[in-house]
Amino acid sequence: MEIKLLNNNEIDIDRWDIVVKASPNARVYAESWYLDIVNPDWLGLIWGNYDYVMPVSLDSKLGIRYIFQPVYAQQQGIFPTATPEITSQFISKLKELVRFFEISMNSLSVKVNDKLEISEGVNYILPLKNSYDRIFAGYSSHAKRYSRKAKRENDVLAGVPAHEFLSFKEQLSGKEYTSKHRVALRKIVTKSVASQRGIVYGAYAGPNELCAAAFFLFEQKRFIYHNSVSSPSGKEKRAMFAIVDRFIRDYANTPFLLDFEGSNIDGIARFFSGFGAQPEHYQQLKYNNLPYFLRLIKK
Repeated sequence: MEIKLLNNNEIDIDRWDIVVKASPNARVYAESWYLDIVNPDWLGLIWGNYDYVMPVSLDSKLGIRYIFQPVYAQQQGIFPTATPEITSQFISKLKELVRFFEISMNSLSVKVNDKLEISEGVNYILPLKNSYDRIFAGYSSHAKRYSRKAKRENDVLAGVPAHEFLSFKEQLSGKEYTSKHRVALRKIVTKSVASQRGIVYGAYAGPNELCAAAFFLFEQKRFIYHNSVSSPSGKEKRAMFAIVDRFIRDYANTPFLLDFEGSNIDGIARFFSGFGAQPEHYQQLKYNNLPYFLRLIKK
């Protein structure tokens, strides 16, 4: 079956979104509205009559085209989950298009090799189907202690205005929060909150004293702990423990997962796993067929 590469303005967006949202491996990172934000020039690989789709972010440098993973798009890949044979066809198509790519698949993608450099990304997920008391019982001892203490020292509110969160984020973020990140996050938060697909929780150390905040993005099967920020006071008061604990209390007994988006940084991973979240693995694929002198630069 031929795989077509289409610009996003050539794609039947309604059909694209239906395929992504109905997939067992549905991820908001592949929905058209989200792709329009994180890479307005995104393209799509389409197998058959929209039987399988795969978002592609293409760019060029020094006249050489390459495929990259957009900011704030942890897991993409093929939707729905494809067989090994179809997956190999998609990978072969990527190799035809470019001589270099670095992309992330999703946790339900079949394992591939196809002569690629493969690393493993780690996400953390917590089922919310049980009661709050039962979920809390699964916290680590330090998460229980910090959550109890943080609840005494912080008032947590749901529905903090998007602009307040974004302003707070800009005040406290360092150089890693580039203009690309700032523009994309502002659009994601503003659009999702306005459409009731996202919510901001804030922790206050005193009247009008916001010390920590977290933005949660909703998709079909998951609540994504998408972005967060704490002031020095918030860190000292462990305010993020109070925020996450409150979110879990609010959405316990629901058929969703709390998706922490994961981290390979030990301290952050311990924070996520402390709430009883379990690791979810996905493949990160790298293909480098550049000329030798450029290959050394890209390593």
